[in-house]
Amino acid sequence: MRRTQPTSRRHWLTQAARLTVATGMAAGLLLGTSGCGFKLRRGYDMAFKTIQLTGFAGNSPMAAELARALEASGVDVVDSTLQATQAASATSVPNSHVVLEALVDKRDMAVSTTTAYGQIRDMTARNTLRFQVKRGDGSILLAPSDVALARDMTYNEKDALAKQDESAALHRAMQSDIVSQVLRRLAAIRPEQLVTPAEPLVPSVVHAPSAPDASR
Repeated sequence: MRRTQPTSRRHWLTQAARLTVATGMAAGLLLGTSGCGFKLRRGYDMAFKTIQLTGFAGNSPMAAELARALEASGVDVVDSTLQATQAASATSVPNSHVVLEALVDKRDMAVSTTTAYGQIRDMTARNTLRFQVKRGDGSILLAPSDVALARDMTYNEKDALAKQDESAALHRAMQSDIVSQVLRRLAAIRPEQLVTPAEPLVPSVVHAPSAPDASR
């Protein structure tokens, strides 16, 4: 997958603000159709103070909502490790900084069932986020992991516009669920894990003296 350039904190938070109303509307729609519950997201206590989001497309709604949720948890979303260093008034990247890198961030629709005449009967909405978390020095803190969700919906060509709105609502609801799961994983990071593990010392090999030659 092609890597994208880092996107500014202001961009993510602006994107997030636009998603706030849409997410609430999506939750309301799902409450009325599928009975799916909706809970206001609470903040999490994070061991780190700053985070950089990389690997996302510039228009990624996943990154925008994730940035908003991190800010709500008291974490500053920064543009670079340099900005994190300056924020901490340090001379090197502080241990309180991490980088969340998106390896896969996609949403799509797939046909799940069709009629005998080839007409679409059911479709599946899918959201997938594969990510890893690095320390400020680039070492791996959390190995690559996947969070993927899928929801089925009926389809009718006569109601194509309404179904398009329904699929968008499903995607937004799944996105919020994925963001919550990512936050829980980030909240599980302990302060001691932010420190890069020391390289294990390689013991020197001591050669034992050779035994005398009995044939002499």
